[in-house]
Amino acid sequence: MLIRDMNLSDIDRVRSIAFATWRKTYIGFIPEPIQDKVLKDAYSNEEMDNRFKSSLNLIAENNEGIMGYAFFKGALSDKDVFLESLYVHPNHQGKGVGKHLLRTRLSRFKDTNSLSLTVYKGNPNISFYEREGFKVIKEIEGAFYGHPVIFTLMKKNLVKLDNNV
Repeated sequence: MLIRDMNLSDIDRVRSIAFATWRKTYIGFIPEPIQDKVLKDAYSNEEMDNRFKSSLNLIAENNEGIMGYAFFKGALSDKDVFLESLYVHPNHQGKGVGKHLLRTRLSRFKDTNSLSLTVYKGNPNISFYEREGFKVIKEIEGAFYGHPVIFTLMKKNLVKLDNNV
């Protein structure tokens, strides 16, 4: 498996993975019309251009093609980074792709203090983030394109405390 920076030629495949993953992950609690609106807006040409300007965008691929991606919002010098998106195509879930995407980001930038993310309550992948060391900080009730949801804010502390100093 290769983890690399995303480039413009990857956008259509990333959109395809987003669609397939959203359908599988959110079908039980976010109606399809809402999913369609989110995917159209979040993966529009304008939003993708913005990501290339303000995020680290990683791709996981093998000899068959792109398996997943992650968007990390924040400058390389930022102490606190936000994981905007981490999606692995359903055919490749459970094979360590998400873990490799997360760990590649963490290994590239050693001065980051924390990594945060927001996930929808009810998302079955919360347990993945917990296994990766993320802790629930708080839950926030809100509306997502008019649909009521509960957002779960999670954070992973990346500062290694040395008790021998």
